[in-house]
Amino acid sequence: MASPVILTVTSGFGIGGDTFALAMLISFIMMQAQVTTFAEAAAILPTSGSVYDYISCGMGRFWAITGALSAYLIVHIFAGTAETILSGVMALVNFENLNTMIESHNASWMVGVGLVITFGLLNALGIEAFSKVEIVLTFCMWSTLVIFSICGLLIPFAVPLESWFGERLNLSDPLAVLSLVGMAMFMFVGCELVTPMAPEIKNSARVIPRAMMTGLCGVAFCMCIYGASISHQVENVLVDAENNIRLLETPMAIPAFAGQVMGDFGKYWIGIGLLLAGAATINTLMAAVPRILYGMALDGALPRIFAYLHPRFKTPIFGILVAVMIPCLHAFIIQGDLSRIMPLVLAAVCAWCVAYLLVTCSVILLRIRRPDLHRAYKSPFFPLPQIISSVGIILAIIHITPPGMNPSDVYIPFAIILGLTASYALFWTLCVQRVNPFKPVPVELVLSHTFAKGELPEVKLEPLRSLV
Repeated sequence: MASPVILTVTSGFGIGGDTFALAMLISFIMMQAQVTTFAEAAAILPTSGSVYDYISCGMGRFWAITGALSAYLIVHIFAGTAETILSGVMALVNFENLNTMIESHNASWMVGVGLVITFGLLNALGIEAFSKVEIVLTFCMWSTLVIFSICGLLIPFAVPLESWFGERLNLSDPLAVLSLVGMAMFMFVGCELVTPMAPEIKNSARVIPRAMMTGLCGVAFCMCIYGASISHQVENVLVDAENNIRLLETPMAIPAFAGQVMGDFGKYWIGIGLLLAGAATINTLMAAVPRILYGMALDGALPRIFAYLHPRFKTPIFGILVAVMIPCLHAFIIQGDLSRIMPLVLAAVCAWCVAYLLVTCSVILLRIRRPDLHRAYKSPFFPLPQIISSVGIILAIIHITPPGMNPSDVYIPFAIILGLTASYALFWTLCVQRVNPFKPVPVELVLSHTFAKGELPEVKLEPLRSLV
């Protein structure tokens, strides 16, 4: 329920109408297929290393480092920056007077920077009070959107539409549908973040796939009725003729929708909800990203400084510093420019897609190479789900940009960061770890290290404070 997701969905329905709804359906099917791959991987390797361990055992450490950093660090560079900018902007637009005052100094995006720094400090100090209510806040934001959406569908429509979601479905140009799949995917990616919890979940082989599938269904239902409701209640008028930008492509669509459904009270409600949901998302990033980097450092995939824990608070202080600096510096560099948000989101989708493809390849290779491995969960109809998800993901990357967007705005920054990541992975495995970068790591070795009392016998490290 992060702010970039809500803005992306709003923009998608404003751009494509029924065509975006079809893109949502395609993305939903692709991600349900991808879930079966992650569930099988988590059943083979129920480790907190998740993506890194899956790819290590399937394809080797080079691909593992590239895939894990792509899934988490590169995504943080792009999607984390988008969340930092939008968490303040999306909330403040619902408070007209306050927003006017802050926006006159082009400082509304600074609210998100303040949240990142605040939650970075809280996590560094080991203060976990806010993290305990994250799930509640996320559910409250989901419930808020569902309530507003249902109300918007029950009251008289303010906008006469040709069809349920706006513009009628246009199948004459299949590329138009594919160009919206990348946007639609953004609302579903990240569902695999439950897999690192496998060691702590009782009967994880059964719980994890159900949790991921249920989560996808919940998001799809919420965004589907939200798209229909906002399309019927907010007229998609032209707000910037020079750049051909319409209302549903801007954050201002949210207060317009809330005000149409519940008046000023609705604006305040959804504004507070967005602010708390943004805070919860940022706190999750400040907790999860350093923990992932810490785990990779323990395995020797990152410099040892990422494994350093604060002597008193037992928190990965350097990883937290990096997690704070990345979105803050990026937001300062682009000065909170809202026109850069969608390219950032789509670049993040590309990064997620690369990681998903590598995990899928690893699961397929393990099926072929190691049929003897115990699999408490096996992907049904193998390899059909893997083919569906992989073909869909490749097509989504190729046609990542919606109409009116320059593909180079997405591909160039993504390619540069991915290239740097791959170069680091190759250098690190060859020159520092001194291992064959493409030799798969035995599954038994990963499992023995994960469940051993000491992860690094040569160095005694104090236990990491729980970040969740």
